[in-house]
Amino acid sequence: MEQEGLFLTVEQALNAVCLDFRGYGPQPMLFCQVLRTIHGDDVIVQREPHQSGLWISSPGERRMRWLEGAELAGFMCAQVTRAALAPAQLASVCRQVFQAPCHAARDPATGQPGVWIATGMAAFHCRQCGRCCLKLDYRDGLTAGDMARLHALGRDDILKWVGVSKGPDGRETYRIWVVPGTNQFALPCPFLKRGPSASHWLCRIHEVKPRICRNYPVSRKHARMTGCPGFDKRVPDPVPT
Repeated sequence: MEQEGLFLTVEQALNAVCLDFRGYGPQPMLFCQVLRTIHGDDVIVQREPHQSGLWISSPGERRMRWLEGAELAGFMCAQVTRAALAPAQLASVCRQVFQAPCHAARDPATGQPGVWIATGMAAFHCRQCGRCCLKLDYRDGLTAGDMARLHALGRDDILKWVGVSKGPDGRETYRIWVVPGTNQFALPCPFLKRGPSASHWLCRIHEVKPRICRNYPVSRKHARMTGCPGFDKRVPDPVPT
């Protein structure tokens, strides 16, 4: 029986890879692996002890340059995006990036080529620790789909905490959660409340919460990199509610 997973088109997989590169702290070992998967021996990569950056000589270049931080992440995104990877090679990159089984596949509904990724979420169990709500940056995570759903449900009590603005292209962008009548973020989330013990937290809008909250974490790696204990068997189960 195939593991629990999801299908991503080539474009979606590339976007997910770039989100990983930009979203976590430095991953120099991973970046070395990915560059060699893409370019083979045509790229030279060197690490410095106790440093988070890399010395890189791009294909066709002799001079090496030092990249770190956002510049290194941007370079990696450009390399992956411009490489025009075949689905099988993209699956190999995804396997390294997401640390999960991946293989080239086609969307059964549309026939689009892409990558199937095992999320490894079958063993996940929310501990109601509140870390994702208290510590992580979800401010720009509300989507137009979330807004449409909340409007359809008549949830003005939630919508009043959404900051709405228009970008240069005229499209609306949303920020959460903003104190009504101000431009100040609510700290913590206004819909978070204490559970039956000091170490447990509950969501007051659990049934209709935004997709970014509902889908967290999306994989074992995502949980590990963001400090979620949902796969840690040593952590006590949440108190029943």
